Parts: sequence; structure tokens; C-alpha cells
Amino acid sequence: MEPASSLKHTKHIFRVSFLLGFVLIVMILSRGLFVPKSWGQYGWYRGDAVPEHRAKPVVHGGDQSCRECHEDQYDLREEGAHVGVRCEGCHEPVGSHVINGEMTAPMFIPASFELCTGCHRRLAARPDDFSQVNPQQHLEDNEMDLTDTVCTECHDPHSPF
Repeated sequence: MEPASSLKHTKHIFRVSFLLGFVLIVMILSRGLFVPKSWGQYGWYRGDAVPEHRAKPVVHGGDQSCRECHEDQYDLREEGAHVGVRCEGCHEPVGSHVINGEMTAPMFIPASFELCTGCHRRLAARPDDFSQVNPQQHLEDNEMDLTDTVCTECHDPHSPF
């Protein structure tokens, strides 16, 4: 019988150490191959993304870009209950309507029941001072049928009250 050696199982430790070292080296080499050179240039993202995003066409223009041509609707909204609602929140982005100051397509004018009730349907989570309706009850009270334009028949979307 052989005497018990304290180094009998050390070969397993060397194997695990070798395997961990190999994995570490592969990870370091893989990072050099797969992580872009501009990573971390401006923080925790790829620095080359900045010029790529700048090259994309501007789609959203903000309310001031709408005001240039639609001042009457803009002023009406500014004085009404929808002052906090951005134009592009209900209409489509201005980039699909105007490019470089030239009108390219007519603006989408929403008049759908779903659009209005998306914000004004009565929900327990909404604040009490927020204008809410039970759509079915509101239609019954006003003796109206549900159509796609039922909200805009009585309410001006830019200043609904």
C-alpha cells in the first residue's frame, strides 16, 4: 500500500487553474475582436453612434415647427385644456408632413374615438381633476351613436371645452 500523499489531488487544481486561465485569455482576445474601437469614447456606449444618428433625417419638429403654418390651431391649443399635449402626440411626426420647410404630404388629422378615449377613458389610476368619461354612459347621456368621429362632433380637439 502506498503512503498517502498530500499532493495527490493537486493535478485537479492545476487543471482547473489552466482552464480558468485559458477562458480568461479567450475572453480578453474576444473583447478585442468584437467590441468596437469607439466603445466608451463618450461614456458607456459606442462613440460611432453619434454621427450615425446625426445622419438620420429629423422626424419630430416640436410644437414650434407646427406654429409656423398653423398658428390659429396652435393658439387655440395654448389657451385650452390641451396645452400640455404636444401636437405630435395626436398627429403624426412633422417629418412625414414637412421636409426642409416644404409640405410633402397632407397632415394626418385624427378624429378617432380610440385616440380620445386613450387619454380620457375613466380609470381609477387617473387623477380626479383630469377630464375623464365613461364612454358608453357619455354617449347615452348625449343620445349619440358610436362613430369614429363622435368626439369631434361636439369637441374641438385643440380646445375641447
